[in-house]
Amino acid sequence: MINQNCSLSMWLKKLEKIGEKKTSDLILLKSIAKKLDLLDCKAFIFTVTGTNGKGTTCAMLERLLLKEGYQVGLYTSPHLFNYRERVRINGLLLDETEHITAFKSIELARKSFILTYFEFITLAALHLFRNYSLDIIILEVGLGGRLDATNIIDSDISIITNIAIDHSNVLGKTRESIAREKSGIFRKDTISVIGEINIPDIIKKNAIKTHTILKKINVDWHWKKKNDYWNFFHSNIELYKLPLTQIPLSNAAIALAALYYSGFKIHEDIVRRCISSVKLPGRFQIISTTPYIILDVAHNPHAASYLSNKLEEMNIKGKIYAVIGILKDKDIIGIINELKNNVHYWFTAPLQNIRTANKKQLKNTFPIHNTSIFNNINEAYNHAFSMVKKEDIILVFGSFLTISELFFDKIYE
Repeated sequence: MINQNCSLSMWLKKLEKIGEKKTSDLILLKSIAKKLDLLDCKAFIFTVTGTNGKGTTCAMLERLLLKEGYQVGLYTSPHLFNYRERVRINGLLLDETEHITAFKSIELARKSFILTYFEFITLAALHLFRNYSLDIIILEVGLGGRLDATNIIDSDISIITNIAIDHSNVLGKTRESIAREKSGIFRKDTISVIGEINIPDIIKKNAIKTHTILKKINVDWHWKKKNDYWNFFHSNIELYKLPLTQIPLSNAAIALAALYYSGFKIHEDIVRRCISSVKLPGRFQIISTTPYIILDVAHNPHAASYLSNKLEEMNIKGKIYAVIGILKDKDIIGIINELKNNVHYWFTAPLQNIRTANKKQLKNTFPIHNTSIFNNINEAYNHAFSMVKKEDIILVFGSFLTISELFFDKIYE
């Protein structure tokens, strides 16, 4: 048992150690959640999964629902700088004391049963939500879907943003196997909104098996980008000349689709006024323009492809200096290939995490002629910064850990 008088940071360190070698067990998790009366949520539940874009989709859902006056709880992961980022109530972070109180309750209920870090904090988030009168809860899946801790809760609307290769050591090495895991969030007689254009067959099969109702992009709902605006079409709803968003349009569109399918009243004027202001730190976040310094948490080829397109849209005259720290289980070569035509120089280093790619792995995967390898990511960044001119770009990416490790919270917007 953990000492009940621990600070939040002490709790988190102990939780990481307790369940670090345990695999997920949803049956056990459900039994503890039932004991704590966490399964019977009175709120409407959105569950969001996908390879990329989960966080921005959740952010769009949250913003529009809050602007309409609903009481909204959000559980998201991972965090950038502070654990408290993972749970928001009506758009606000909670005090450390509230998190600690929830942790104490979970610790007492689990008794001798071992929970993974993510299982424990998911139960804690649900415990926090129970303390508030919420109309809606938005749950971002941590990994996959079928065996994820968030899947102990039955959602009213399921969302799959997209399907690409990532976490292959856990989810499988094919889009079919990954889609099988993500479609594990489907529920009987509920709507599942799919933003993936090339839908694997297993999703259709699982929809039939679970009696879920698929609402597919380009079939049931549509969006189209024009030069400086976009249009959205959904059943009998047609929205023309919407303002462009700071998050990927695909994620804004699937959030809109899910909201309209949910039955919640979303006024058009709210949509038009709010969607362009939704943003998340670390998602193509520009923190300087002379030179450009861009932060992005892209950590797989699918996200790197989007990042490449965003860079090309900027039409920058200077050179791009990429500062990258990355985990060893990622498709490093695939990420590099997506950005090799954009980046002029690579500055890379191991991260302060046991899963990091080490110097040898970095040397074996990055281009020989324009790569410098450093002891840590701060050294890599400082060296890149010493070389750039005003017209150049420093691109910091590769992992949430890369950005948080560089202590950019000092300039966090």
